[in-house]
Amino acid sequence: MFGWIRRWPLWWLAWAGVFGARAADSPAARDAEATAFFAGPVLAWEVILPPESLAQLRRSPREFVSGTVRVGGREFRGVGVHVKGSAGSTRNVDDRPALTLKFNRFHKGQRVFGCEKLHLNNSVQDGSLLHENLASRVYLDVGIPTTRATHGMVRFNGRDLGIYVVKEAFDDDFVRRNFPADGDHPGNLYEGGFLGDVNRNLQKDAGRGPDDRSDLLRLRAALRVPLEQRWAALTNVLDVERFLTLTAIQLTLDDWDGYVRNRNNYRLYFGGRDGRAVFLPHGMDQLLIHSEAPVRDVWAGLVAQAMFELPAQRIRLRERMRELVSDRLSEGRLTNELAQIQARLEAAVSDRTVEERNRVWPDSWSTPGRIRQRLEVVRRELAAWPDPLPPWAPGRTLTPSGWTVLVQSGNAQCETNVASAGVGRTFHLRVEQPETRASFRSVVNLPAGRYRFSGQARTRGLEAFEDQFGRGAALRVTGATATAHLEGGHGWTGLDYDLFQPDDGPVELIIEVRANAGEAWFDADTIRVEGR
Repeated sequence: MFGWIRRWPLWWLAWAGVFGARAADSPAARDAEATAFFAGPVLAWEVILPPESLAQLRRSPREFVSGTVRVGGREFRGVGVHVKGSAGSTRNVDDRPALTLKFNRFHKGQRVFGCEKLHLNNSVQDGSLLHENLASRVYLDVGIPTTRATHGMVRFNGRDLGIYVVKEAFDDDFVRRNFPADGDHPGNLYEGGFLGDVNRNLQKDAGRGPDDRSDLLRLRAALRVPLEQRWAALTNVLDVERFLTLTAIQLTLDDWDGYVRNRNNYRLYFGGRDGRAVFLPHGMDQLLIHSEAPVRDVWAGLVAQAMFELPAQRIRLRERMRELVSDRLSEGRLTNELAQIQARLEAAVSDRTVEERNRVWPDSWSTPGRIRQRLEVVRRELAAWPDPLPPWAPGRTLTPSGWTVLVQSGNAQCETNVASAGVGRTFHLRVEQPETRASFRSVVNLPAGRYRFSGQARTRGLEAFEDQFGRGAALRVTGATATAHLEGGHGWTGLDYDLFQPDDGPVELIIEVRANAGEAWFDADTIRVEGR
């Protein structure tokens, strides 16, 4: 009756074997295998396509065909292969193509180094073959998710294609590993596409969030919120700290083809739990090209435009760039990492002839110098970036001075220090011709904030007409439409104009008339700008 005890060891071994196989294929084990691969030596890759697959790729480069891949002493059959790349980087299959390898496309469950999919990038736009590896390290080190990268020596159907950049894919594994807090409820991962911004219905690549793009719609709505409420709106839908850091890195490294400056090469993840958007950099192969590229007011991406229209966020961006340049993006750290990447490449080609080494070795000698040049420009630009003006407390007032006269149409008599109706000092405007536009103007330097421009005015026989900027006697600022006016005949009456100054800088104040006849006086001692 106790025969089962004699059979127990065999049962235990069988159970342990099943458990061990499952444990080896667990997400944690796959992640560990992938981590070791991306940190390990440069491997040789051989991609072999049968004639029918090669012919199919010639006809339809973007469609998966079945092939064989050999790497690390292993052979994988039934691997999905297609040509990849976008404008400027795509090469046909008989040239030196970039390839996507999907190991489980025709062989369910098949992986390589813990990954279902990898990309072999030809890096035709990066002669150094270093930018993807360097940028990936930088972003991951500061907590911005992106795909990991290494290098590989690639042969394709017997042709030696030389050194490629090997990158992991944006897929469900990527989402799970980089956003573990979302657990079994990952959000949506969207692909930006070629020059595609968030106002498009972006393609969903992974995740289990809503399929109605309501997450994208929330982000778009926040971009349209008035400036006064925009910061609160953005913090509800965007990981603003990560976006600030991503912007600082792209500007410092002159990543001109990224989201911030070209609305390109990015993925967008909306968290499954908090719903906030995280921008993920991608395609970082064109760094450090324009050493003199500016670092201010270069926004192409709609989110960047909306965020850095806020003066406080531009100041925070300046400070974030200063922090990075003095630490994570310092010349010493970047060049040391380049040296590590180059040493790994050197080991990969050490057994090749001089001719072969010269043919496959990347054009990397100039990269440290370009880093130095770029950082010098960035430090100079940051030093010239002005500090914000001191904030105005509510109730503080400014009396403008230095008034000048401008008659834009018609004819008018414009006088200062004219007594009128008990007031000893006024600005006087007398209309002497129909359709007269005449004004006094003063430029003041205001910090970002909200203000009220106000004063007392009186009119006599003022026959007003209206255009896009107002009518009659009014106060306003350049480019704006007056919100209050006087016409006909009025005793001393208060006029005001409320303005929002989005950034530190000059504002032109205007005292004016738009009339066919009549005159107006403005009490000079009551003209003021008050902080609100």
